[in-house]
Amino acid sequence: MSKLNHYLLQAITILGAMISTDVMAFNWGDGVSAWGKVGRPNSVTFSRGFSGSCINCDLAGRNLGGARLNNGNFVGAQFAGAQMRRAELDGGNFSNSDFSRADLGFASLESAHIFNGNFVGATLNNTEASGATLSHGNFTGAILDNAEFIGANLAYSNFTASRARSTEFNGSNLMGARFDSAEINGADFSNANMRGVKANRTRFSQVDFTGANLSGADLSGSIGLNRSQLDGACGDDKTRLPDGLSVPPCKKR
Repeated sequence: MSKLNHYLLQAITILGAMISTDVMAFNWGDGVSAWGKVGRPNSVTFSRGFSGSCINCDLAGRNLGGARLNNGNFVGAQFAGAQMRRAELDGGNFSNSDFSRADLGFASLESAHIFNGNFVGATLNNTEASGATLSHGNFTGAILDNAEFIGANLAYSNFTASRARSTEFNGSNLMGARFDSAEINGADFSNANMRGVKANRTRFSQVDFTGANLSGADLSGSIGLNRSQLDGACGDDKTRLPDGLSVPPCKKR
């Protein structure tokens, strides 16, 4: 065996050992390397954990069920139409990523950073997103049933025509968010910051606004809102509610 072939064999052996570690646990499935060829892979597999960067990755339409992307950097990645049930995105950076029509049911997004994320038509039922940064997100037509956004930052996000049944928004920041034509049933907005929220033609049923700040919010065109749902909420002179309803002014801190 020549010296050149000997060194090549050693390099291949070392590379194979690196691929088997958790640090390089993201595989394109092309048999070339841990990251593989540029572009969309034929298959994607994940081992016990992942820590790394895949900016602008195109994973649209892929089966990523149960994938562990914790603490990864996926800024600008494409996940449109992907199957991501029970995937773990905790602590990762997914800003400007596209999750439109993706299935994120039972997925975990705790403390994830997804600024300006596209969730149009996505399924997020039973998704855990407590403490996540999801501001300026587009959730138009998304399904949010039983999802948890406790303490999440959802400021200036768009929830037009979305559905939120038994969804937990308690303690979240919803400043400037839009809920036009949404169906909100049994959701918990207690202690949420809802300053400047817009909700036109939105259907509210059995919603809890206890401790919510509705200063500057416009819910005047909403449907089904009643006094019992607003019990414990507060606002200011710019708060707009359906005829006959009002909330006391918020205490200045």
